[in-house]
Amino acid sequence: MRDESLIHFHHGRRISAGLHLPRNGAAAPELIAEAAPWLDPRDPGRCVVGFCAAHPDMVGDVTDAPPRGWENWGFNEWDQWFGRINGVFLVDLEKLRVVQYPLYSCGGQTVPCDLSALPRRLVPVEDWLEGQKTP
Repeated sequence: MRDESLIHFHHGRRISAGLHLPRNGAAAPELIAEAAPWLDPRDPGRCVVGFCAAHPDMVGDVTDAPPRGWENWGFNEWDQWFGRINGVFLVDLEKLRVVQYPLYSCGGQTVPCDLSALPRRLVPVEDWLEGQKTP
């Protein structure tokens, strides 16, 4: 049996590409929480990069963002979009919560996930190093 999941980050109507975890999909909430220091609370796209930096061996593929209207999707639409074992995890960057649309369910459910380590913004390493130099 496959243990897969798909993670999308969103801020309002802006949504990221999906991160496909081909194995250990049930651990998605823990992996998201562990990646929190690399996530940007205002930029879904940077969150994809941050998650990949935190867990380079876990991401099997990056998929397209869902089409317009995704914010009104229920379980059936998410199931058609991905629908594999552990389903889709939506990380709401405004509300700092994670909702899962799991396989064999009738709707989304909020899952525990500690996002308290989210930074104010991510900066490239070069910019950070530049800011650390003293004259």
